[in-house]
Amino acid sequence: MQSKHTPIELTKHAIFNFENIKECLKGLHEVLKITIPSDNIYLKIGEDNIEALYQNFLELMTNESGAQEFMAKIKRSEIDLDMPLENFLK
Repeated sequence: MQSKHTPIELTKHAIFNFENIKECLKGLHEVLKITIPSDNIYLKIGEDNIEALYQNFLELMTNESGAQEFMAKIKRSEIDLDMPLENFLK
């Protein structure tokens, strides 16, 4: 399936998405800092997880052939994208 958007439009959209991901991660970190005392181990654990998420995302995106194969698997529904957060909150 071909995209109707130009490569420039797709690149701009990808950059927009990347900036949104960074802002979401920063927001999560701010929530942790507001709600958890700075000397609490859970703050450090949360920060470590946010950093690991960001690093893994960057590695995935810079692994061009791996990212293309990953996207193909998603399109073929070989990868489960469902992550119901309510399971984590109970």
